[in-house]
Amino acid sequence: MQPFDLAMRRAEALLRAGNSVGAIEPLRDALTAAPQEPYPHLLLARALRAQNRLAGARYEAGRAVELAPLWAPAHVELAQALMMQQHGKPALASADKAVELDPGDAYAHLVRAKLLRMARRRAEAQASLQAALQLEPDAPDIIAEQGYAALEVGDIAAVETAGREILSLNPEHADGLILTGQGRLARGDTEEALRLALAALSRSPTDLDALFLLAAVKMRRNPIGGLWWRWNRMLVKLGEARAIFLVVGIWLVYRWLVLASEDFGFPPDTGSVLTIVYLGFVLYTLSASVIVGRMIAREVERVRLDPSF
Repeated sequence: MQPFDLAMRRAEALLRAGNSVGAIEPLRDALTAAPQEPYPHLLLARALRAQNRLAGARYEAGRAVELAPLWAPAHVELAQALMMQQHGKPALASADKAVELDPGDAYAHLVRAKLLRMARRRAEAQASLQAALQLEPDAPDIIAEQGYAALEVGDIAAVETAGREILSLNPEHADGLILTGQGRLARGDTEEALRLALAALSRSPTDLDALFLLAAVKMRRNPIGGLWWRWNRMLVKLGEARAIFLVVGIWLVYRWLVLASEDFGFPPDTGSVLTIVYLGFVLYTLSASVIVGRMIAREVERVRLDPSF
């Protein structure tokens, strides 16, 4: 057997076993033997992406696209690397190209659905997700996207259903644990949500959805963070249009109270107090996403410092 074939066979076995770190060396050996083969570039991009080494993953996926521009999986892998680097537009262009090249590739539709959801183009995202489901209705990753899309609009029943379906297919699937945890958190069971978040992280230590769940549990337990968490959950359930009306309504009530405080016989400094309270509410609402982001970053760093976590 040729060195290329031996290296590829070893790399594929390691990737099937979930050992992305171990697969890198044989993949590099394969590329040394056959640098113009797109498939080892694709697998190397996948292995690097699994370790959150996104610059390398993007480069290797790009090489696969250069070597095989009409191969849909190469464009899918490039789209995923770009998506993880927060490059939404080029990622979506790569996903669009993958779907164009192979309309029967369920994962091309899935990645496109994720990117459209991130761009808040929900109707198009739902259409792409339905296309993926028609092609592979029992794929856990595709069912998971259903759950995350439902989570964004506050449909907790659909989130829990997706979590149950995934865990029935694979009891250790990280997305199944995360979605089930989000359902438990929404129903106030923070202990179970924490357990599920830690279980998901034990299987996928750098999974951002698991880290977000862990941060959400910590915020929910914090008195101030819990208030923001409930407020944010209510806005999600209301939907964008109703949430805007609510926020505008709060502002109008605030202005009315300030202007009418003297007519009601309130102390002279009532208007200033109301203004401080309102500005504090606005500032905290705007800064909460930054706070959550920092909590996630701290958890990522803790995981990196303790790989056994």
